[in-house]
Amino acid sequence: MAQPLLIGIAGGSGSGKTTLARALAHALEPSVVIIAEDDYYRCATTIPDFNAKTHDFDGLDAKDMARLAADLAEIRTGVAIEKPLYDYVTHSRRVETQTIAPARHVIVEGILALADADVRAAFDVAVWLDTPGDLRLLRRVRRDVAERGRSIESVLSQYEGTVRPAHRRYAAAQAAAADLVLDAEGMGHDLDAMVARVLRALPR
Repeated sequence: MAQPLLIGIAGGSGSGKTTLARALAHALEPSVVIIAEDDYYRCATTIPDFNAKTHDFDGLDAKDMARLAADLAEIRTGVAIEKPLYDYVTHSRRVETQTIAPARHVIVEGILALADADVRAAFDVAVWLDTPGDLRLLRRVRRDVAERGRSIESVLSQYEGTVRPAHRRYAAAQAAAADLVLDAEGMGHDLDAMVARVLRALPR
């Protein structure tokens, strides 16, 4: 098999990263895998005085980016990895892992996928999703309430306390580092065009 091509998709929380990653994976089938940056969150048990209500889940220190970079380096050489799995309820890594076998295309999506230099250097194509803040917040509320059992109040409190400040801290640099900056406001009707742009950017 040819050396894997790695695609990084970054954007603020609720920007549409997962939606684009899944659509892109569908276009690249059958040899494709998706890696969620969120699975590399540090385990709560390793964080002194951890408090889920006040912990900053949106800064670089919240995730084990060194392990992600190391895993991507392994994948690049055609070696399978054991990817951690994160539990949003317990804020801890699960006992079980997920085996990621080498594939022709590897998609990594996350809010900080382009913020860490070593992770960013692994990508053949780096994508930043530019999505208005109000739309990102709306999507985040819908997702966290429906999928993670959270209250609207807790989502808004976290957004104001850590999510928005972190986005302001990391967004500009990630956008500047991207090979493609995609306007994701109209993702509902522009998704096919966005996928096509990423496909055209892939090395031949």
